[in-house]
Order: sequence, then C-alpha cells, then structure tokens
Amino acid sequence: MNHQTTFRDINKTGGLIFKRSLPGRFRRSNVSVAGCGQVGLVLLQTYPAKHFTATYRPGAESEAKRAAILAHKARPLAIDLNSKPALLRLISLGHRIIWMAPPNASAISDNTLKKLVLWAATRAKVHGKPAPRISYISTTGVYGNAQGQWINEYTPLNAQSERAKRRVHAEAQLRLGLKHGVHVHLLRAPGIYGDNRLPIDRIKNGTPALLPEEDAWSNHIHELDLGRLSLWVNYKGAAFEVLNACDAKPSKMGDYFDSVADAFQLPRPPRFTKEEVKQMVSPMMWSFMSESRRIESLNQKKLGFRLRYPSVADFLGTKA
Repeated sequence: MNHQTTFRDINKTGGLIFKRSLPGRFRRSNVSVAGCGQVGLVLLQTYPAKHFTATYRPGAESEAKRAAILAHKARPLAIDLNSKPALLRLISLGHRIIWMAPPNASAISDNTLKKLVLWAATRAKVHGKPAPRISYISTTGVYGNAQGQWINEYTPLNAQSERAKRRVHAEAQLRLGLKHGVHVHLLRAPGIYGDNRLPIDRIKNGTPALLPEEDAWSNHIHELDLGRLSLWVNYKGAAFEVLNACDAKPSKMGDYFDSVADAFQLPRPPRFTKEEVKQMVSPMMWSFMSESRRIESLNQKKLGFRLRYPSVADFLGTKA
C-alpha cells in the first residue's frame, strides 16, 4: 500500500518534489536507518516495536539483506543513497534518520549529506513541519594520532588517513543543519565489536601485534551499544550534539587481542616492533595501529546513557 502523497515547493518554479508522508495513524515507519549494516540490524532486533524503515544498497546481496531486515519486523527499502530520488524518498518517510552509510570512497567530494540537510530543511519549511533529526555514525579517527593522550569531544580534529578525512568532510556538511533548523547528532565511534565482529580470524592467522612499549591506545564499543546510543541521542539530544560513542576503558590494542585470544582459548598474537609490524600488515590495518588515543565521552554522560557493556572485558565475561 502506498502511504505517501506528492507535493512541490510552491515558492519556486520547478521546485523540489517530495513524497509527503501521510498522517502517523496511516503510516507504520517512524525511524529510518540509512545504510543498514550489522549495527543497523542489531538496532532493529533490539527495538522491534520502533517501526523502522531500513535502507540498503541494491546489489548481489540484496535478497539476503532484505530477508534480514524483514526478520526483525522492519520495512526494507532498496535505494542508492547517492541519488536525488532516493534522498527525497528517505526524507519523506519520517523525521528521525539514523545515517550509518559511509561516505563514497570513489568520489573526490561526496556532498550527499549536504543535500540531505538542505532538502530536509526545504521540505520542513514548505510543509510546515519540524525538520528531521539526523544522527550520523562517524569515527574517532577524525582526531588523528593523539600520541596516547586523553581526548574528548572538544579536542580539535586532526584527521590523517583519507578515510578519516572523508568523515570530517561529512560532518562539516551536516553542520549546515545548525543554520537551517535540522537537528544533527554526530556520534564518533572507535573500534566496533560484537559476537561476529571479534578478531578471531586475525588471531588464528597469527597476525602480529605491537610490543607493549610501542603499542597504541584505543577505545571500543559493542555494536549493541552503538545502535542503542544512536537512537538514544536521536530522541534525547539537543539541536546539535557531538558524542564520542565509546566505552570508558581504553586499552592497548595488543592487550585487546590478548583478551580475545584468552577468552576463546587461542594462542596470543606474536609481538614485534613498529617497523616490523608495518611491513607485515595491510596499509589500512597499519593506519589503525599507528594512531594512539585514549577517549573520554563527556556528552554521553551528559545525556545519561548507560552502556550495556562498559568494557570489552564485560562482554568477554559473558563468553566464559
């Protein structure tokens, strides 16, 4: 059944056309998860009564993704988020959007989120309704290498990898919401783990870790807590929020691998110097291993959010 009507921005000739959602009593979906991956699926599973719409990119694995979304009683929507019709449709579905899709790595400059904010603001103005509340999953990589020092949400950005620089660009686009009445929440996540996101294969393959005295500090967050926090801030956050979506117990990266190895009774990874490890791992893996920071989340505390797993050890304790 089609739950939408069409309207045009009457203030402009040939203005943007939107699919306008019908009144809430005729509509099932009220939270949209844009780019629904593993964290998105965990979110759908955690809140089955929230009436989600979850988008995924059409492709070879479309049927499997559609089935997974339906299994969690959410509405699947196969769209390319880089296209204008797809963005307009997403905006029309409801006023709560949790954006989990990464920036387009193949584009020199991906302005998708700028369009999302501006078109959402236009729709809200034309239709006389509040603009969407957009929660965006970013990365703590935007802080760059802090040499193991403590940082928080007010630490200046210093992105060094191309991947992190794309996230900084994405965040800058979303900040336009401040000028146009769109509520924006930036969640900067570190290493994400979960039942199926542990470095088991890495450990079994004997991939090396750094010597303790040369190792990098890092925080983590369980995929369940990241999903919960993204929804929490969407409801509880102010007009603009920046949160470090992480636990409060940073650890050396090698110690994290050792903890996982011990929990699953596997041999601990071998340790080598920085120069040796750099030659033994991929450039992407090295970009993670070469940046050291201990992260505090001041604004997570301010919003009163409590992690289900305050540390990796708390999660691994459930596997004993």
